[in-house]
Amino acid sequence: MDYIDAIQKFINPIVNFPEKVVIIELPNDNSKDRTFLITCEKDDAGRLIGKHGSTADALREVLSIAGKTNEERVHIKFASTEEIAE
Repeated sequence: MDYIDAIQKFINPIVNFPEKVVIIELPNDNSKDRTFLITCEKDDAGRLIGKHGSTADALREVLSIAGKTNEERVHIKFASTEEIAE
């Protein structure tokens, strides 16, 4: 499954600057774990996380279910481009 494409389709309608969203897969020691880092503008990061993390939890849940079909554990991390620059 192309997790990056699935993440992109989920978050593009939510963010104001979809062209500034970068999704990368982070290396893992375990081949069954897949970790993705989503970086975007600070305001968009707030939208993606949502009130009390509700949007982030929903994204994690959807990808977790998708990962189970491939016997993989999918993890999502968020960062704003400002955090990366520091």
